[in-house]
Amino acid sequence: MPNIRIVAIFAVIVIAAVAGLAWPFLANLKHDYLLAPVQASQWHMGKGSQYTPDMVYQVSFNKTKFLADMKFLPVSGGAQQLLVKITPSDGGKEIDQTVNIGLVYDFVNTSNESKSYFDILNQSIFSMRDYATDEKYLAKDAEWGDLYIGANEEKLKVTDTGKMPFQFGSANAFLLSYRIGANINKIWVVDNLPLPVKSEIYDPDGNLTYTYELISLKAPSTPGFTS
Repeated sequence: MPNIRIVAIFAVIVIAAVAGLAWPFLANLKHDYLLAPVQASQWHMGKGSQYTPDMVYQVSFNKTKFLADMKFLPVSGGAQQLLVKITPSDGGKEIDQTVNIGLVYDFVNTSNESKSYFDILNQSIFSMRDYATDEKYLAKDAEWGDLYIGANEEKLKVTDTGKMPFQFGSANAFLLSYRIGANINKIWVVDNLPLPVKSEIYDPDGNLTYTYELISLKAPSTPGFTS
């Protein structure tokens, strides 16, 4: 009996020692996975634009509402171009313009009549350039950047994944979110589509600043959307 006790105690000591040596490695492995889940896909602004999708958005920015039909054109001479058709919801004049897209996804050479609409697009659909001009991981809990709202620091991170319904149809999507006051600001991204597909953004006072959603998509060459 004493020998059995000695063996049992020795076994417990060995297990504890092994666990003690392994724990830092396992903890670091878990931490590194959250920061860099190597098996996850990555996304950046413009990913999939080479497949020339045609994306129609419904945009509401403060009191301005309009449809933005944006067609990515084949790259020519090293420049990315976007054919944009703006249809105001108030029945105003439709605007058609082809614009060059800058390296940081800003618009170059917009016309005077379209400038106010492109300013809204810059502040809404294209605002993700502030966080994702470089590759970001599409995985639950992956962090995309820090936001400073007044005296508070918030993290933009992936908080949900899976197949989700949108006006253009269902798709495997990734929900990014961060808290602002009593509200949660939300942005939805779909892999291989060059722009976010939906967003709901509030200001610190709880006012809904803008929303947009992809309501129609023609992407027959895009992986995952081929017919």
